[in-house]
Amino acid sequence: MDDEEYLQPVLTSQEEDNFQKLDTVPIVSISLVYGVALEIIGIVFVSVWPEEENKCDTYFIYLYLHCLYWLIVMVTDYVIKAKHHTLRIWGYLDFYQSTYQHIRTPLFVASLWNTCYLLLAVILHHTHKMNYEEYCRASEWLTPVNYIVILTTLEFMVIVPVYVNYIKRVIRFNRLRPLPDVKREEWLSSFTQDSYASSGEIGYHHRGSNLEELLEKQADLIRYLRDHNVQLSHRIMILASRQRTREV
Repeated sequence: MDDEEYLQPVLTSQEEDNFQKLDTVPIVSISLVYGVALEIIGIVFVSVWPEEENKCDTYFIYLYLHCLYWLIVMVTDYVIKAKHHTLRIWGYLDFYQSTYQHIRTPLFVASLWNTCYLLLAVILHHTHKMNYEEYCRASEWLTPVNYIVILTTLEFMVIVPVYVNYIKRVIRFNRLRPLPDVKREEWLSSFTQDSYASSGEIGYHHRGSNLEELLEKQADLIRYLRDHNVQLSHRIMILASRQRTREV
């Protein structure tokens, strides 16, 4: 690599010429499909499972399957956060902020529901510790597996719309192939105008939402510039090392 390449401005890096697609749809789709399959399995266990003596087995099988689902959601959350961190470094600050809740919600809900399942299991085992197998095999509607399926249905009523909305946003983002926010003049001009407007007034005359949005933009822009300063420092160190090698 030539020295001139290291001297190129960091803010005019490769994303200016080559748009990098956000490839998080496949991993999110895996989590979404597994969640839908888990809901279908629960309905089968409740409605058409033929053998009453195996109702306890279906209860524990379903708990194991949900633990696996939580692991999938956790891996999905880790991958998406890593991809979106790179996206923020590239300068797509508005998209990063608009999808922030979509990133956090599934793992939060799945973890909360795991706590609910644990609490339910403790209550059921405590109240039916002498005849738990008979309670599982009862032909009543409020059996352990029915409780679990009801909770899982409520869980997916929250997670599935979030995943679907996120997938739609990512597909639209990849189709539009926008420039980074820090390179769009209208974004920078609106950011500058908002900053001057807020600094020109005494007290909090702005609405809270506008002030919070401005502060978030400022924080994102600071992070973006900090990350690019790190890249620039790395390039300078490499260039200085090469220069010393040549002098020797």
